[in-house]
Amino acid sequence: MSELNISNPDGKLYIVTDSHLDENIAPASQFVEMLEELENPHTVVFLGDLFVIWLAPPKFWTAMHRKVMLGFQDLKDKGCNVVFIAGNRDMLLPREFNTKWQKILPFTHFIYKDWYLKWGEKRFGFIHGDTINYNDHQYLFWKALSHSWAFEAFFRVMPVQLATWISESLESKLSDTNKEFKIHFPEKEMKEFADSVLPDVDQYFVGHFHLDKLIEVDGCKSILRVVPDWLSQRTVLRVSEHGEIEVLSYQNGSLRNLH
Repeated sequence: MSELNISNPDGKLYIVTDSHLDENIAPASQFVEMLEELENPHTVVFLGDLFVIWLAPPKFWTAMHRKVMLGFQDLKDKGCNVVFIAGNRDMLLPREFNTKWQKILPFTHFIYKDWYLKWGEKRFGFIHGDTINYNDHQYLFWKALSHSWAFEAFFRVMPVQLATWISESLESKLSDTNKEFKIHFPEKEMKEFADSVLPDVDQYFVGHFHLDKLIEVDGCKSILRVVPDWLSQRTVLRVSEHGEIEVLSYQNGSLRNLH
């Protein structure tokens, strides 16, 4: 189990998810401005799906990718923990976050599945969430295929333009399939997931679903929080040193408290 223990936080915890950055609907410049606006950041957790499609090796990066990486690097250089939890749109990721990749990617922690954080007196859990709906067999098959050794080896040796074009084409086709599972929130599967994880944490944070939703289970004081996305809502969660949670909205170049 991957876990970070911060016994006495001296700053804020920020949680962001599903930005799906491009140069149109979700400009990278706004996202980087948001990172610069974070007040007293101690730890920033990103819950996956950073770009519309991200092929992680630097040979595939555009100016947009480099701009965002520099934004994260600035946080890291200031001593902030920068935690990246991989989503389904993040591809060709390093199998091991070794010394080589630590020099390439601007993250202090690189997580593939679930992750835990001891934040003062609180314990939090995090996951992207795309595999929670175990009944979405078509998607789970696609993820297993696209993250297999053979698939990744094939893509890594392709010319940059060809690999980018193929990945964008596949994603576009997949976005039009399996709509039954994409339109309806998987209440049953999410309740089952919450029931399995909440006894061990004070709060559990899930991305992927582009909603702001609280899930509770009988007999448990802990809460599962589906984190609102950056793409459509421009929201960020901020957690104080004592564990109080605020929802911030990015408007006109600044972050504002929604409540």
